[in-house]
Amino acid sequence: MENTQSSVNFGSPSNFAAPRPLSLRMSFPFAGLLCLLLAILSISGCTGVTGSTAKGTNPPPASTLVLNASTTSLSFLSVKIGGNSMLPVVFTNAGNSDVTISNVTVSGAGYTAAGIQSGQIVNAGKTVTLNVTFAPSGSGASSGSITLTSNATNSPSTLSLSGTGAQTTSHSVGLSWTASTSVVAGYNVYRSQTSGGPYTKLDASIVPTNSYTDSAVLSGQTYYYVATSMTSSGVESADSTQVTAVIP
Repeated sequence: MENTQSSVNFGSPSNFAAPRPLSLRMSFPFAGLLCLLLAILSISGCTGVTGSTAKGTNPPPASTLVLNASTTSLSFLSVKIGGNSMLPVVFTNAGNSDVTISNVTVSGAGYTAAGIQSGQIVNAGKTVTLNVTFAPSGSGASSGSITLTSNATNSPSTLSLSGTGAQTTSHSVGLSWTASTSVVAGYNVYRSQTSGGPYTKLDASIVPTNSYTDSAVLSGQTYYYVATSMTSSGVESADSTQVTAVIP
C-alpha cells in the first residue's frame, strides 16, 4: 500500500491580513446583577452596592422602670425607752432604665428613715438601702409606715412598721442591819464583786440610820456587802457578816 501526503502552502505570513481583536460582550437582564455577583465575591468596583444581606434592624427593647423592695413590713419587737433599733430595707432597680426617687415619707411615733434622698437616681440593676430606726419615747405598741415614691411603674412602695416601747428596768439593792447596842455616830457600807473582798466603801459620809440603798448595780451581776459602825471619835468596828445580792 502506498502512502500519500498532501501539503498546502499558505504562502508568506506577510500575505495574511492582521487578525482583528475579539470583543466579548455580556449583557444582563437586570441592572446591578453583575455588581451583586461581584459584591458576593468580595470584588470591589461597584458603587452603590454593598454585600449586606440584612433585611432590617431590630428595634431597641422597650424601657422598663421597676423598683422592688426587699420587704413590705418591718417589726422592731421590744425596744427600751431611750434606746433605739435599726432595720434596713433594700430597693432594687429590676428594670432596664434609671429610676428617680421623688420622695420618702415616714409616719408613726418614734420612726425615722435615712439613706435615700429625694431626687436620688437608681441605675438599672443597682440597689439602694433605706435604714429605718425605731426610738420609742413611751411604753406600749407603736405602728407606722413608710412610702417611697418614684417614676417606677410599680410606685409607690409602702412598708408597714410595728414596734413596742418597753420601760427601762432599774435595779437597786436595799440593805438593813441591826443597830449597834453601843453608842455610835453612824455606819459605813462596803461592796465587792468578789466574795470575801476586797470591799469598796459606798457612802461618802457615814450613814446615820441602819439602812442603805445601793442604786448603782447592773443587771446580771452579783454583789457582796458588809457594814461597820463608827464612833464619834472615828473608831470603826469590824466587818459585819457578809450578805449577797444577785441582780436579775
